[in-house]
Amino acid sequence: MAKVDWDAVMNGGNSNKHPYAGANVKFFNAYLENAEKSLKEGRPIFDEIPSISIRWPGQDETVTRIEPHHIAMFQEKYQQFKAGNEPVTEGTPIAEWPLMSGTAMRELQYMGFRTVEQLAAANDEVKRKLGPLAKFIKLASDWLDAANSTQNDVVKLKAQLDKANGQIASLTHKLELFMQRVEANEGTKFDKASYSRPEPEVDLDDEIEEEQVAPRPRGRPKSR
Repeated sequence: MAKVDWDAVMNGGNSNKHPYAGANVKFFNAYLENAEKSLKEGRPIFDEIPSISIRWPGQDETVTRIEPHHIAMFQEKYQQFKAGNEPVTEGTPIAEWPLMSGTAMRELQYMGFRTVEQLAAANDEVKRKLGPLAKFIKLASDWLDAANSTQNDVVKLKAQLDKANGQIASLTHKLELFMQRVEANEGTKFDKASYSRPEPEVDLDDEIEEEQVAPRPRGRPKSR
């Protein structure tokens, strides 16, 4: 049975035709936010994914991870990509930083900066070389400090909230016990027989004084 060369059929009978002929191809770094690292650091942390974009005019774009066969097909484009894009191991890419403009980003990337953390760690010598772009060093440092302080504030507030919730739970328990005692006491009936009226207190000294005082005579005194 004859074997059909589907590659030749799809390429118009020319098996030597490039499978991506006529397509716009570019290599780039895609950034995917790492939720676990972002939560831990208190600021957006992205994983860098070396990717390739393939798009024929008038058709949808296809984006996927760079595979070995992509490198083999587009060696020149890939080498150009690698020359200006070293992988970002960890941190916030300046390409995803909201305070970074497009022109400044490209200039800083050309000078080797890939993340906000790298920019914030630049020394005085690097600041002088950057010229007007040096302002982004302080912006990066302040931005990271704000992110860290926000995380610490959240931790402190959570601790205070947990403590307050514990106190509320303790007070609620005590109130429940108190209400149980009140309800128990309200169920006790008043026993009239067991109630005796207290006798009035008598001062013995007053009784003695009354006995010693002589009675006053009645009528007029007799004349002599």
